[in-house]
Amino acid sequence: MPDGSDTAALSLTNRAVRVRQSDPAQARELLGRALAEDVKYEPAWRWLAELVTDDGERRYCLDKAYAIARDPDTRRARAALGAGPTRPPAEVVLLAKPERPDASGVRKPAGRGRGWVPWAGAAAVVLMLVTGLGFALASGSRSGEPVHVALVAGMTGESATTSAHMERSLRMHTDIINEAGGINGHPVELLVYDDADQPDRARGIAEQIVRENKVMYVIGHGVSDTALAAAPIYQKAKIPAITPSATSSQITDGSDWYFRSMFGNRTQSDFLAAYGAKVLGSDTAAIVYGDNESGRSGRETFVASFRTFGAVAAELPVSYEPERSAATVDAAVQRLRTLAPGVPIVLAVREKLGLEIITKLRTAGVTAPVLGTDSLASRAFHDLLIAREQAQGLQGKLTPGLYMGTPMAQDSLSGPALAWAHEFERRYGERPLWHAATARQALNIGLHLMRDNGYGLDDNHKAEDRQRLRDALGGLKDRKNAFQALLGPLYFTENGSAQMPVSIVTSDGTKFVSAPVQLTIYEPLSEAALRADTAGGHVITIGNRHLTRRQVVATGINLNEVRDVDTRDGTYYMDFFLWLKYVGDHAASDVQFINAVKPDLKLGTPLRDVTENGVTYRLYRVADRFRSSFDFRDFPFDHQRLSAVLQNRTRTSEQVVYATDKEILNQKPDDYLRSGADASRDINQAPNWLARSARFFQQTVGSSDALGDPKAVGATSGIFYSQYAAEVVITRDVLPFLFKNLLPLALLICVTYLSLFFKPSESAAPVSMGVTAILSTAVLLNNVTSQLPSVSYTVALEWGYYAFILLAACCVLIAMVRKGLANVRRDDAERALANSARIGYPVYVLGIVCVYLASFA
Repeated sequence: MPDGSDTAALSLTNRAVRVRQSDPAQARELLGRALAEDVKYEPAWRWLAELVTDDGERRYCLDKAYAIARDPDTRRARAALGAGPTRPPAEVVLLAKPERPDASGVRKPAGRGRGWVPWAGAAAVVLMLVTGLGFALASGSRSGEPVHVALVAGMTGESATTSAHMERSLRMHTDIINEAGGINGHPVELLVYDDADQPDRARGIAEQIVRENKVMYVIGHGVSDTALAAAPIYQKAKIPAITPSATSSQITDGSDWYFRSMFGNRTQSDFLAAYGAKVLGSDTAAIVYGDNESGRSGRETFVASFRTFGAVAAELPVSYEPERSAATVDAAVQRLRTLAPGVPIVLAVREKLGLEIITKLRTAGVTAPVLGTDSLASRAFHDLLIAREQAQGLQGKLTPGLYMGTPMAQDSLSGPALAWAHEFERRYGERPLWHAATARQALNIGLHLMRDNGYGLDDNHKAEDRQRLRDALGGLKDRKNAFQALLGPLYFTENGSAQMPVSIVTSDGTKFVSAPVQLTIYEPLSEAALRADTAGGHVITIGNRHLTRRQVVATGINLNEVRDVDTRDGTYYMDFFLWLKYVGDHAASDVQFINAVKPDLKLGTPLRDVTENGVTYRLYRVADRFRSSFDFRDFPFDHQRLSAVLQNRTRTSEQVVYATDKEILNQKPDDYLRSGADASRDINQAPNWLARSARFFQQTVGSSDALGDPKAVGATSGIFYSQYAAEVVITRDVLPFLFKNLLPLALLICVTYLSLFFKPSESAAPVSMGVTAILSTAVLLNNVTSQLPSVSYTVALEWGYYAFILLAACCVLIAMVRKGLANVRRDDAERALANSARIGYPVYVLGIVCVYLASFA
């Protein structure tokens, strides 16, 4: 819940927004009061930037807003102002840091000129060490010139929302890369260009990129018309380009310098045609397409694909021109009403036209299934449908019967993709559209090749490095040497388009979820296997592409408890409910838990087993011990991942895939930590551990080899299996642990410090104390780490003990040196050493504590 200052800042900002037009002065005063309540309330800084009239004040406000939330819109607004001085507006001048006073005229107290010398010396040493470390870290991570990558998309215009998701995804990833040291010490800098989805503007930007000669490669353009306009320019200049969202086949067909980090229209049409014919069971289809490059390409490729199964009864163009759009949509709907009931209708149009066509089809009584291309598969489009249903009283009329093709189904995200989606939502406050994922793939594949091969790190060889990068991209031709990208293995067809399946999503009334039957790319283990599967009806052949049905199992896990964590052997006890929903045979429920301590752990008899309308629901309860690989590098500040992972015993990922059930997706993440058997209890029943989070996801594992299968002679794709995992992250209850285990060490630190106050003539005592401290520390360390298994690395707590052993050894050395100095009557040097040691000791201890706080707090 927000605290009082948050609520006050919100209320004052809302009042300022309401009066900003009628009384700007009062609005500014209200915003100043809001920021006085909460100086980190970013919306107030943004609104104040809108109201001030001085550029310096506007720069100041935008800098403050961007420091709080690194929003791309704020960055662009700040960049538009250019360089110049900044000054705080009068309303927030008291919130600005005051200048430091000039201390040159301050008189020093008499008779105290030497007392501060040891403290100043110690402080100077610490400052130099910290500064040197800072410079070392900075130089290690940002030593080279930046590596530039361009993003070109319609930042304004109809696709502004999807383009914003692309930019946010790329900035999030470049931040992570740069924090980790960049590309071989070179920071990555993203250059963003807005082509407004206009071909003329796209050509101008492409020419600008060529003139600037900065970027190693381009991510973009966002739509097919702009990508086609820019492609010849990049081809001539020999600059690689990867589009994350433009699907026209001509883009990659016409240029060997253009690639695509998702499927193209040719692949998409094959999947939609096969789905309409083999899954929906129709030998007739119709297509409505927009009068732009993506629409025309979609029509051409779909008609060619569907000829394998039957005939396209209607090819209906619609216009994006405002004065013609409504008439063309009405004409298309009237024609579609004449088709036989159940004939699938394919839409190759953008969101706004898609919304109008679906609305008019359903209100005209056409209930035929609607298949849509990727432009209609986003959450944003589903939100438009829901809003239209509510606005026109059509609840439940527009969302049924939709089958949309997409590169990313939210409920089928793998572990890394799910973690990325959660981080995106945490940072930006909304779930990512699929465009964010394909844009990140485009960025990551290029940076991966640059990191591994050293491309683009020398401006004098940029042309050669671009050629090498293009050749490396072109070399990713099969799954064996594919790049493991966010949405799965990324490799390209002969024409440079990503070789990946098209996921079909359908609406559950609130959002798009995976359809219960999917198609996937079939890569035969051998020619004999291909002939056998084709004869058995398991393979759908379209031209030179082979597809096969994939059973999608909606999977849900409700945790009951986690307990009995044994860190020595990495095992723990988990109790949970598991349910499976699927269409088809029951091989989908023939699963094993691959990380169970018992190798033969089975699901057993279901608690419920119901089949209605062809959909089977099975509920099980699983309670047993599981095993994971624990990582103790951060011990005792470590967090461990406790998982239960199921996998089908016999069927590969081409035949069955486990996806997260909508019941899980509709829950809040905090609900995952409540016991399914008793909602009033927490799942965590492990003493000294805290359950921090839980997540559920699917993943694909396997080998790119044939695994010794005698039927797989000449196999190129290997064997892969779909898994589903429930993962709980637990952390130690650190404070009780530290109090129990570090109290003896703290007492030793105090006692050893006292040894520095002995007289030089009593050197035997401090030496004895130091040696005793070293031996006692070794015993304590062995006692603390005895609960861990034998590991080859040094855990975090051990470094702290080693640091104290070094300190105790230094105390012994200092005692001996002081004794020597006293024996030769160098009393001043002995006193200086003693004073420095007495100051340096607590500074050293404090520094170690600060390092641990910075690393683990």
